[in-house]
Amino acid sequence: MNQTDPVLGRSLPDDPIHPWISLLVLQPSPFCNINCDYCYLPNRTSKKRMPLEIVAATIEKVFAAELVFDPLTVIWHAGEPLAVPISYYEQAFDEIRRKAPAGAVVRHCMQSNGTLINDAWCRFIDDHNVSIGLSIDGPADIHDAHRRTRLGKGSHQAAMRGLHQLQLHGIPFHVITVITQQSLGRAKEIYDFFNELGVSQLGFNVEEIEGENAKSSLTSTGWLSESVEAFMGTIFELQKAGGGRMRIREFDAALGKIQSRKSLRSFDFPYFNEQVRPFGILNVDCDGNYSTYSPELLGMNVSPYGSFSFGNILTDDFVEAVESPKFRSVFTDIQSGINLCRDSCAYYGYCGGGAPANKYYENGSFATAETMFCKYSVKLPLEIVLNDLETSLVPAVPEGVLVHGPGKSDQQ
Repeated sequence: MNQTDPVLGRSLPDDPIHPWISLLVLQPSPFCNINCDYCYLPNRTSKKRMPLEIVAATIEKVFAAELVFDPLTVIWHAGEPLAVPISYYEQAFDEIRRKAPAGAVVRHCMQSNGTLINDAWCRFIDDHNVSIGLSIDGPADIHDAHRRTRLGKGSHQAAMRGLHQLQLHGIPFHVITVITQQSLGRAKEIYDFFNELGVSQLGFNVEEIEGENAKSSLTSTGWLSESVEAFMGTIFELQKAGGGRMRIREFDAALGKIQSRKSLRSFDFPYFNEQVRPFGILNVDCDGNYSTYSPELLGMNVSPYGSFSFGNILTDDFVEAVESPKFRSVFTDIQSGINLCRDSCAYYGYCGGGAPANKYYENGSFATAETMFCKYSVKLPLEIVLNDLETSLVPAVPEGVLVHGPGKSDQQ
């Protein structure tokens, strides 16, 4: 690899400026067997698959470029991964083992709608130690409002069968649920639903404007914003009352960032954000086209840059790609957006610059700052956790005694 390249120069993992791959996102197929109305992906009816030569070339090229410093996490994504047969993954995993250097550790992850999970999939997941996540939005009426089959039927019942199969086989899993208008005002019902199912790890994504999903039911101001804040506040209180037995991704991440020494060096060394670091994430579609930054941008028509890919894994070199005018233009605009975040947001040190995909689709440019993702998935959990810590650390004061403590404006 070109050691002097200003974008791809090799560096130690503690260096927040230069890149290394923390995630490799591979698209086995764009196909999905259900048709969620908030999905950002186009071409979800296409059943083409990533050729095994692309899988092999990707692994070979990534390690040859010396971009991997830690165990490599491979996420099979951008379609329903379980819609591709087990036999394909058996061959793909073999290719990865053959092409990775001796001693290299590769971890495989899949995020599934759960509807196709059966005994055979559970055996494969268990045998290969695959980390599996399910996408379930809560009770049936909330889930089925958006996560329907191509015939318009709800997918909740099939997703529950998949979840119970995982439990029957003793396979750990996490759940990601999307907050939509249907969720608001029902936080306790949603929490209790997952708690009673025995879900131990739960994450919340707000319904975002991205790709094919050109609008969100949460974009209005006023009561909707307040309702999302109330929703997350209730979830936090329920988690706390439950003794933290159910891990909530957003609050666990917020506490981890607060406790991290790195995030305290906020402006010079912010929390590592792989979405804004060149080649922090490498995304490869089923045709071998690749990009970096937010996975949701891969292959999309992103004006003024055109199709958001920087080359093809079979024919193009990473260093040549980053020297292209397209990459340099994207890099410059994303850096401008990071600088805006740094200059305008008190939480920059805990975030590192937002998510380019959200900035582009909500604000029309990478060179912008706050988005719904920032507001609800980063700032709000941090504020909830910080307020709770502040409350728990303030000693009891006799009635009538006035105390001036560090308010929110003082902390910021």
